[in-house]
Amino acid sequence: MKKRITQIIFSLLTFYTNADIYAQENEGKTKNPWSGSVSLNHDFTNNFTGNVNLGYTQKNWDLFLDYSGHSDRIEISSELFRSYSVETEQLIETEQHHLSHSFALQVDLRPSSHDLFLWNLKLQFPKITTNRDINNRTQAKEYNLHHRIAFSRKTIEGALFYKHVYEKDMHELSLNGVFSHTKDSRPSTYQIDDLLSYTTTGNEQPEFVRMQMDHLYTFANRGQLESGIQFFSRWNKTRYHLYDKGENPDSWLSRLNPNDGLNHKEYIYTAHLSYSRQPGESWHYKIGLLADYDITRTRLTETADKHDSDRFYFYPHLTLQYTPSEQQELAFHFTRKATRPDYTRLNPFTSPIDHQTFEQGNPLLRPEVSNRAEINYLLSGEKIQVNGNLYFTSIEKFITPVALLTEDNTLTLSYANGNMENKVGLDINLSGAPASWMTINPSISIVHAHTNGKFQSIDLHVDDFSWSGKLELTLNSKKHTEFQVLFSYQSPTKIPQFKMEENYYLDLAIKQGFFNDRLQISFSVSDVFDTSEWQARSNTNTYRLANYCKEATHAYWIGLTFNFNNFKSRPSTDNSHPQKRQVIQVGQ
Repeated sequence: MKKRITQIIFSLLTFYTNADIYAQENEGKTKNPWSGSVSLNHDFTNNFTGNVNLGYTQKNWDLFLDYSGHSDRIEISSELFRSYSVETEQLIETEQHHLSHSFALQVDLRPSSHDLFLWNLKLQFPKITTNRDINNRTQAKEYNLHHRIAFSRKTIEGALFYKHVYEKDMHELSLNGVFSHTKDSRPSTYQIDDLLSYTTTGNEQPEFVRMQMDHLYTFANRGQLESGIQFFSRWNKTRYHLYDKGENPDSWLSRLNPNDGLNHKEYIYTAHLSYSRQPGESWHYKIGLLADYDITRTRLTETADKHDSDRFYFYPHLTLQYTPSEQQELAFHFTRKATRPDYTRLNPFTSPIDHQTFEQGNPLLRPEVSNRAEINYLLSGEKIQVNGNLYFTSIEKFITPVALLTEDNTLTLSYANGNMENKVGLDINLSGAPASWMTINPSISIVHAHTNGKFQSIDLHVDDFSWSGKLELTLNSKKHTEFQVLFSYQSPTKIPQFKMEENYYLDLAIKQGFFNDRLQISFSVSDVFDTSEWQARSNTNTYRLANYCKEATHAYWIGLTFNFNNFKSRPSTDNSHPQKRQVIQVGQ
């Protein structure tokens, strides 16, 4: 399969190279409506990514076709030590195979200068196969375990957008709607000392729909009124089952919570209104209010528990902007918004990682409500630009990962709402071009975080100072040669229950363009010194826990990209189904 995809991409590259040469020869006769880009990146361990982007442009309509695929094998070594009633040490070797295909089709219609239609269809088919070998040691026993998970997802998402322009940037009406349907499958097997002990099956069907209408009107005094209404709904059915094969030496899963299914529905009705105006050449302000009514219905199928909630929220926002000159800008922003937990965090099924480590979502998580005030300063010079941002964020009911230890030394990874998380931070970004062939972009972020709350006797208090920084350096030559350096650093950081150690890495890349930069060949090295790793520790009066995780991030990549007929890339949309990140990493 991988060889066939590679052959197809190279065939497309050859075809469009010839098509581009033909188009250049006939450029004076007729303009070719086709444009596109073909790229292939391959490392030296048979990992690859490929992209094909095509565009067809006419006077009143455009057609875009996009394909992206990747296949890679990830090797992860982990160690997990815990000491509660007994000491347990685990050595974990994980291999993951990622295979993903994504297709997108977009049609833009412009029947007149006053009307715009956009239609988008997206298909995604990721598969992740995980094989995990665990050596488990205690003072009394030693087990060898093998765990295999075959995760697959099928997603279809469609969107429709319409805008009617009465007068551009003065009076406009827009309508849009999105529907997404996903089907997940997650069969697993568990072996202890080469005996098949348990199998699990899991299925989810998360869906969401969003419909929105927005209106923009400009008054005679140049003030703008923006208003709109939105309906958003998401729902999901999860069904997970665990089967005892009768060959296990110990009934180590008999103590799991029986939650095997969840029915979740959420309906959100939203209205917003804002007014903005520029009273003078130097001042601009915008003030607004968003209100939503949130109806949530949660059903646990195994226990028949019902949890319903109805919430009404107001979200004000304010912007004051002062521009004393073309080179300077000073602004104050205040925003309030809600962030709802995704379904990976809500799924109540207790999923075994091994015979002593489990994952379990929390279906009773409440949305985070954040209040953020910030002062932003921008200074633009001839060769340098400075952007500084001082902010204060207060998050009500913040969501945090938690680790629950029991007397028999089992560990359950879950999520909980804390009371409050307050952050004071400063971001500074510089962008400079000291010479025509050089750009340098250093940035630094400094944060002080304070959290409080309790969950099942776990103290969620944190008082921590941390910082992170990045340095990006780009060297260009007139012969389409580009050399890039990226260095990233994250200082030690505390979150409830845990302290993460520092993490840093260096990436290098060089790119050479040919045929007026239409053809680009690149060579890159990720994590040059193989320094990126994960270390988390917890030490309380009742237990000690240490986790180390090292992914094979050091890799050499060679890439090939061809753009024809002046193709311009379009920004990609955010993933509607973000992946979860646990505080304990054992090859996930």
